[in-house]
Amino acid sequence: MDNINEFPVELKSKYLSQIAILPEFQGRNFGSSITQFACSFVKGLKKALNLDCWAGNEKLKEFYSRNGLEYIGDFLEADYYISIIKYS
Repeated sequence: MDNINEFPVELKSKYLSQIAILPEFQGRNFGSSITQFACSFVKGLKKALNLDCWAGNEKLKEFYSRNGLEYIGDFLEADYYISIIKYS
């Protein structure tokens, strides 16, 4: 992947796609464990990790921030905005 909309991504960086935790399992740190594993994995590869979410999902963006990822910005995707999040 060369870019996410107009946001360029680093050569051979990794992309984390569609993590979902069922409501009855939320709050048990499963999402944090998955995210921390992915960050540790790319750190070992000396690569960046990119992901996105719907720009209106403030709870999810706060989750990623608490887990050490950086909010890059909001970008138009078809007829809605996505937020780009990165770990490097």
